Amino acid sequence: MTSARFAKLMSGDSDSLDLDEASLVMSAVLQPGLDEIEWLAALDLIAADCPTATPEGVSRYLFDELGFAGNKDAYYDWRNSCLDRVIETRTGIPISLSILMIEVGRRVGVKLVGVGMPAHFLVRSVEDDTTFFDPFDGGRQLDRDDARALFETITRGQAPWSDSHLHPTPNRAIVIRMLNNLKSVFARRSDEVRFALVMQLRAQVAELAVLEADEFASANAIFN
Repeated sequence: MTSARFAKLMSGDSDSLDLDEASLVMSAVLQPGLDEIEWLAALDLIAADCPTATPEGVSRYLFDELGFAGNKDAYYDWRNSCLDRVIETRTGIPISLSILMIEVGRRVGVKLVGVGMPAHFLVRSVEDDTTFFDPFDGGRQLDRDDARALFETITRGQAPWSDSHLHPTPNRAIVIRMLNNLKSVFARRSDEVRFALVMQLRAQVAELAVLEADEFASANAIFN
């Protein structure tokens, strides 16, 4: 049932895909029994107390007042990709903390978009393509030069820069990037069961299902 819901979410228009719902469906697959409604309500409660409905206000509220932060001690823990765990522990990785910021912003009328810069996910306002927020680093504000410098630091100058790295990332592509992260984490951990569960989710995404048909069959052999 959960996989079917995920398939329905991923088959629709990217602009209408709610990141909170898609993220929590993925979390529920990896954590059977998870109450998605409970965590959607938790997001509502967080947003209800946001005092200033601006991009800067949302950032300041989440990262300064509530203390959400990057999980630098256990960056590759798969739970960093689960929105419920991010809310509970107030730690996460760049993309999951970005989803948190986008979804809190949406609830208070602040339109934010993800910026899928390779190696480090960022957030910006729909209306401002010159100022970026780094949720992993306490919501630090960056201009375009700062973002490029961050990219070059993380990649150690071994990857070419493109201005397209700072283009908005559609919600559907954000979810696929989350799935890519989870696939990589579980492959590295040799966690065959959760790897197979992630492959089941990936099989619900049309373009991934075509490319990974053989890998899906191999991963799911564990359930046969």
